[in-house]
Amino acid sequence: MNLEVQLPSVPEPMPSPPRKGIGRPKKTAQRNPLAPYPRCRCGVCSMCKDNAKWDRIFAKFVVLEYADVKGVFQSPLKDLS
Repeated sequence: MNLEVQLPSVPEPMPSPPRKGIGRPKKTAQRNPLAPYPRCRCGVCSMCKDNAKWDRIFAKFVVLEYADVKGVFQSPLKDLS
């Protein structure tokens, strides 16, 4: 008794074409890392609404008078010279 099991043949995978132009586009100009990120200003989308909410919250903590605070943190040895 000869019991041979034949499995269906699996086709070979097709070679993938070369990948060109896929992925993140190249940056053409370098942005200043210290410059603020340009935000959307439409006022309608959820990101604009969230930014407006946080702008109102952080506006409470803005210090407008830095001139008075400027002289507080000075060296105690300043008067010796």
